[in-house]
Amino acid sequence: MALPKVNVAKYEMVIPSTGQAVKYRPYLVAEEKILMIAMESGDQKQILSAISDVIEACVEGDIKASNLAIFDIETIFLNLRSKSVGESVDINVECQQEGCNETIQQHINVEDIKLPEIDESRNIIQLTPDIGITLKYPRFEDITSLDIDDMESIEGLMALVKNCLDTIFTEDEVYEASSHSDKELDEFLGNLSSDQFIKINQFFTGMPSLVYNLKFDCGKCNGANEIELRGIQSFFT
Repeated sequence: MALPKVNVAKYEMVIPSTGQAVKYRPYLVAEEKILMIAMESGDQKQILSAISDVIEACVEGDIKASNLAIFDIETIFLNLRSKSVGESVDINVECQQEGCNETIQQHINVEDIKLPEIDESRNIIQLTPDIGITLKYPRFEDITSLDIDDMESIEGLMALVKNCLDTIFTEDEVYEASSHSDKELDEFLGNLSSDQFIKINQFFTGMPSLVYNLKFDCGKCNGANEIELRGIQSFFT
């Protein structure tokens, strides 16, 4: 005789970048084990891969994590974690006062961790008075295709920009990046000045991400601390 199956509650949320409403279930014990192993590894790619797999297992519908923006992945996982494990998380942080460095455990309500409002105008970068580009936020696939060392090199940043380039426009024409070869795009990006590339890089450094402003007093030195926690790994490692 087959064992009975436990009914699992379902919830609804909205994917930030698309506005699509989706239903999801909490992750199960076996899926939590996968996440814990990944978190303990400390390897960013392994952690993101595990989170991606769990999201695809728990969210209903034709959701492909590789096509979601990183802040979508973070937001979905935050909701999954809240409904699966609990609405609070304990993290260890160091006192920032000089000479102290005491490790202190802090209790955070998951509902207080917010994603900043998405400014749709940020994706338009005016390079010159006559030429500009529009960018897409990096997908999970775009980030995981690059190594950490790649992200810190000009070649890695160029590859990321090329993957996220949506259009190139002038006053009279709009050129779809997908309609042009890698060689053409490489040539266009290679002809940018340092100042123009800095403008583009600011789009990536200012991407929406889970953020929480943590304030606490150190029990050892009594110093007041204020730390901005940003990104999924700040809360669950």
